[in-house]
Amino acid sequence: MSHTAVTFEELLADFDATAANWKAFFAANPGAAEVPTDIAKSANIAALVWHIYRVALRHSERLLGEPVSALEAAPSEKTLEPAWEMQSRASANLRRFLESTDDDALSERMQFQTQTAGEVSGSRRKLCLHLFVHTIRHLAQIASIVRQHGFPPNWPQDIFFSRAIS
Repeated sequence: MSHTAVTFEELLADFDATAANWKAFFAANPGAAEVPTDIAKSANIAALVWHIYRVALRHSERLLGEPVSALEAAPSEKTLEPAWEMQSRASANLRRFLESTDDDALSERMQFQTQTAGEVSGSRRKLCLHLFVHTIRHLAQIASIVRQHGFPPNWPQDIFFSRAIS
């Protein structure tokens, strides 16, 4: 049996809307970026945000078959602006990828080296889905951690409340 599914375009719209919420949140709560964490070998929430969007950018480049950006360390300063720029670049790449791909291209297998998991392989569809799920999972972790440190996000986090997905 087959069912109509959530589209990558809907997930991309949610990716952008969620990033806008978090950007506004950190602008209003700069101390939240300094909350410590060890997730993804991050020292604090700002470094974890960097991790999220650095991965999104690199995977979006892989999906397009473009050279993958170098892994630069998160800056020591407490600004998240470059992370939002990476999110914007990843979003533009994803939009370009989705506009120019079809189901056959999504089924193409890829193989590449990761920083922590070694060599991985899978379809472009799987990598695209991973990019979105990776982001959602880490942002949920951030929401819990910053809430526990007195910085509660002021919007519903669940995908059910996403205006990008009907």
